[in-house]
Amino acid sequence: MSGIYQILNTAKDAFLASQISMEVTGSNIANASTPGYVRQRASLAAKSPGEVAGNAIQSGVEITTIERLYDRFIEFQMVDQSSQVGDASIRKETFDRIEAIFNETDGGGLNDLLNQFWSAWEDLSANPTGQVERTALANAADSLATMFREYAGELYSIQTDLNVQIEATVGQLNGTLSDIADLNDKIVQGMSGGVNVNNLLDQRAELLKKTAGLIDIQYVEETGGAVNVFTADGRALVQGNSSWQLDVRNNGGFYDVVYADNPTVPINDAIGGGKLSGMLGMRDTTVAGYLAELDDLAATLVNAVNAQHASGYDNYRNVGGSFFEPLGVTGAREMRVALAIQDDPNRIAAAATVNADGDNARAIILIKDDQSLMSGGLSTVGDFYAALVGRIGQDVAEAGRTATHEASVMTQMTNAQEQRSGVSTDEEMMNLIKFQMGYAAAAKLASAADEMLQSLLELV
Repeated sequence: MSGIYQILNTAKDAFLASQISMEVTGSNIANASTPGYVRQRASLAAKSPGEVAGNAIQSGVEITTIERLYDRFIEFQMVDQSSQVGDASIRKETFDRIEAIFNETDGGGLNDLLNQFWSAWEDLSANPTGQVERTALANAADSLATMFREYAGELYSIQTDLNVQIEATVGQLNGTLSDIADLNDKIVQGMSGGVNVNNLLDQRAELLKKTAGLIDIQYVEETGGAVNVFTADGRALVQGNSSWQLDVRNNGGFYDVVYADNPTVPINDAIGGGKLSGMLGMRDTTVAGYLAELDDLAATLVNAVNAQHASGYDNYRNVGGSFFEPLGVTGAREMRVALAIQDDPNRIAAAATVNADGDNARAIILIKDDQSLMSGGLSTVGDFYAALVGRIGQDVAEAGRTATHEASVMTQMTNAQEQRSGVSTDEEMMNLIKFQMGYAAAAKLASAADEMLQSLLELV
């Protein structure tokens, strides 16, 4: 009699194993398109070893665990790669905006306006008293100054936009850190209580990649299930169910990133990856460098033209004043033609004497070819600007190549992870048929045991 009951228990175990396996398979099928979902598998093992006539037997089956099929090494690489992708994507987006500012391919850019400015001086030198030539020069100078202001203003706008994004990104980062700490708590409690936490592990893995996309991190998984997250310089961001927040501090109009519990010490230089690194680098180094060079170009041009203009005489035989307004602290963003010349082009000092000659205009034209003005005495104004545009073009191309490469590496890692952890609906459907057949076989086993029991009872 006991043997028959053992067969029924074996059938019951088989029912349960097949049922749970089908539930896991169903979960895989249902989440085939869920971002971050890792395929699961019910691990089966023989149970209850016994002995019959001196021979060891296995009398049942049990689910030992619901296994999460993932590659820890690939997951770690993807977290690290997320930092590279985040940094490269921000740099490419910003360089695309910079390229649009300095686009000289269709004409009408700063280079064309510089040529028109020098050409207008040349026309005035040939007819120093001509009202048409004076008006044309005033207009050409005004267009040139306006373009300098626009270029500089657009670069500064990029800086301010990045500054706003830095504040928003720090807030987003703090949210993900809090979520990781919360998941740590749930995972540790679940694992200690024997609860399946695979879905929580999936969520945390996605948050780690998201966090790495914002700032470069290192993380270590504890034996209890929690992960500790650190910055590249070793400062803890998450430990167990606790998280430490970052903040921003205004420094001369732009934000520095700081630790919320130590707000006086900027950590900008310690951030070496992720979108935050890209934003800080583009705002404080790349865009700031281009803006400084544009300011230097504008200041050199303004000072050289003003100095020569002041040595000449206008149409009223008065000594010339400033042709451009002297630049202030904002540099090219405030470049303007002197108000007196805007109101009256006759104030342009084209003559070197009171005899209304065009010699001072010709002297101003020579500024165009003066190689002592820029790059430590090695470059003209025009060559300096051409070199700046060429360097920007190279930087844009390099940023595009880097972003493409980093995205390609991430795609390869994602594909490798999909092969290991992704759900194949075809494979899962085959598994479903297999478990269905196992369930049906267990039913036949139970039916056979029942018939045996009925036969035995009839004999009794």
